[in-house]
Amino acid sequence: MAEKVAVVNIKKSQVTSKKSQELFLDNAANEIFFGVVGHVGSGTSEVAKTLHDLLEDDSLPGGAFDVEILKARDIIKIWAKENGHALPEDNSADLDDVTKLQDYGDLMRKENTDYTAVARGLILRVRETRADKKGEESDSDIPILPDGKRRAYILDSIRHPAEVLLLRRIYQEAFALVGVVCEEEVRLRRIEKKYDNAGERRAKEFMKRDSKATEKFGQRVSDAFHLSDFFLDNSLEKKHADGSANEDWTINEDLSRFIKIISHAEIVRPKSDETAMYHAYGAQMRSACLSRQVGAALVSKEGNVVAVGSNEVPRAGGGVYGEGFDASKDERCAYKAIAGVEPYCSNTKEQNKIIDDLIEKIPELSKVDDERKKILIKELRDSKIGSLIEFSRAVHAEMDAILTATRQGVSTIGCRLFVTTFPCHYCARHIVTTGIDEVQFIEPYLKSKALDLHHDSIQKKITDWKAPSDGGERVLFRPFTGVAPRLYRRAFLKDRDLKDNDTGTFKISAPEWGSPWHLSGTSYVQLEAELKKND
Repeated sequence: MAEKVAVVNIKKSQVTSKKSQELFLDNAANEIFFGVVGHVGSGTSEVAKTLHDLLEDDSLPGGAFDVEILKARDIIKIWAKENGHALPEDNSADLDDVTKLQDYGDLMRKENTDYTAVARGLILRVRETRADKKGEESDSDIPILPDGKRRAYILDSIRHPAEVLLLRRIYQEAFALVGVVCEEEVRLRRIEKKYDNAGERRAKEFMKRDSKATEKFGQRVSDAFHLSDFFLDNSLEKKHADGSANEDWTINEDLSRFIKIISHAEIVRPKSDETAMYHAYGAQMRSACLSRQVGAALVSKEGNVVAVGSNEVPRAGGGVYGEGFDASKDERCAYKAIAGVEPYCSNTKEQNKIIDDLIEKIPELSKVDDERKKILIKELRDSKIGSLIEFSRAVHAEMDAILTATRQGVSTIGCRLFVTTFPCHYCARHIVTTGIDEVQFIEPYLKSKALDLHHDSIQKKITDWKAPSDGGERVLFRPFTGVAPRLYRRAFLKDRDLKDNDTGTFKISAPEWGSPWHLSGTSYVQLEAELKKND
């Protein structure tokens, strides 16, 4: 039987990309959305305010945005009030009042059984704001369609990774997350100064809960932070103690560069650090590890990438598993089924053996009933036993990159290492030994004891740091800043003409089909209907 082919009847006079292009651009929302995320004390509100002022600048290509800052704490306060909870005073200097807001945020997520509850509130506030600007009612469930005016919404601040995922699903490529880096000691000092009854111990407890609460419905800033599209460092104060401007405070310049990247108003090229981390990000995708994918890129003093690595199982003859080998002999954890074995993580399996051995050899534990034993096993898995990492079959990404450079005869002395995840303590000692000057990372790795075990040879603060290859005594481990790998392609890919093709004169043209940040104000089925209407 012949295959049935659908035939689309298109009038010859209508087969022009211009008409379809016009329909597409006419339905552009012309709205952009920013989230700001950072650990307590990092100054997310200051960053949000600076971004607000820059977006309102009339000199921007296309003109100023109509900008609104929407605060997550306001959403939590509204929910708390509606549910009969006592509200703390605005701008309270009491840490108990701020902790109470943390409690309400957790409770809001828990009672709604939705980790995105606060973000949902922010999204509804966006809808209400748009309705107010258009003079429409927002009480009904009728869509409040964008009117094509340039608007920007800044959401301050994101506290859970699920919130990021929801915002990306709804606002797609028109959403960008700004991650605010800040040294831990600086954040601690700011919290102690801001809250009269903080003190070092309470401030640290406050910071720990904010970073990664025990409960899954609690704040998980460390998990949300590494999902950012752009990172900047706010460890310095905007003003000196005497009130004068701090010329070393670069948040304004960093955000200005970010806006130029978004608008493509100027030709902005990646910094060597951004390119290096992009290579590391690409390398991590080669990994088939069941626990996590990690990538690393080793960069020479001149800024050239000399080797990349991923966390993967080593192969005889050098290197790790990848393409170009006999797949029928692949016995990595993910592919054990090829050999007739159920796939499993070797590290987790060994951890469980240790747990079983402990329970068996301690009489008080071995005699408990099955129900209690299940709870006991989970508790032991949540202990430091669950943090053991030495039974993994994979070579870590950092080591893969270092060993690759060694096989190629490239010296690692004076190099910099870019890693998608903070190095573990095993890798840290090798990084120090190889003569690497600096490590930059994106994701935290709470299992790592690198800073505890090697505090004499590693430091986190860039202040007063001197590279070991220049006579310094410590390797610098610091968070990455700049354009994140997830944004690299959209930020730097040439997507429009940069010259007049007849004269060769420099000229940045508008993209024919909208910018990479384009968000349609209608659904794809509505766009299909528009095409049909104009057929």
